[in-house]
Amino acid sequence: MTVPKSAEVIHLVNFDPNQIDSLQAIRLGIPEKQTRALLHYRAKGGYFNTSNDFSKLYGLKNELYLLLSPYIKIAPRNIAYSRGNLNHTAFKMDRVEEPIWKIEMNTAGETEWLSKTKLPNDIVHRILSYRNYIGTFSNPHQLSKVYGITDSVLQKLKGHVYIQAGTKVILNANAMSFKDWKQLGLFSDQQVWAILRLKKENDGKIGWARLVEVCDLSQNEAMQLRQQIHFIE
Repeated sequence: MTVPKSAEVIHLVNFDPNQIDSLQAIRLGIPEKQTRALLHYRAKGGYFNTSNDFSKLYGLKNELYLLLSPYIKIAPRNIAYSRGNLNHTAFKMDRVEEPIWKIEMNTAGETEWLSKTKLPNDIVHRILSYRNYIGTFSNPHQLSKVYGITDSVLQKLKGHVYIQAGTKVILNANAMSFKDWKQLGLFSDQQVWAILRLKKENDGKIGWARLVEVCDLSQNEAMQLRQQIHFIE
């Protein structure tokens, strides 16, 4: 049997295709497109009665089905409805609730991200690298800019990730845009363009001392800038 290329990030555990959510499906290696097909099928009242039924999921490759089939465990379905009136509670299934967890985006380290989110190592590394690059997360939606975070994963994480109230946002000078520099209230448009040119001339990097010199900042302005912006000299 040929193992799918995505197997390196697959977490093989027992699962019920009638109950798993989008994040659990992706952890099993089910592509996002087929995950959407799975959820759509169930939303329309579809039900997998046997393991073989799952093999017929639209777009699911046979090699992935063969890899997952030993782990498919379908719970019994109890049907209770009156004639001509199907109740939404008719399909009763024992559901294993996920543990409640929270993760503070700016203070959590690699171990906490891995243990709580169950995301693959490479994605966690990208999250932390992006956090270091921008300086501080200010909004959970910034995770959408991390390569490998799909919409379905983002939606799942957004119920758990948070930013501590009162967190001081420290921006990385090397990652700041024109708008970011202007919002500081220290620079004119002309000075911001000069900063961005300086950054471009130095391979995307800018130092505090050089910026103070180019923009002819006062001592108070220079110290204010030092407190608001993180410079990697």
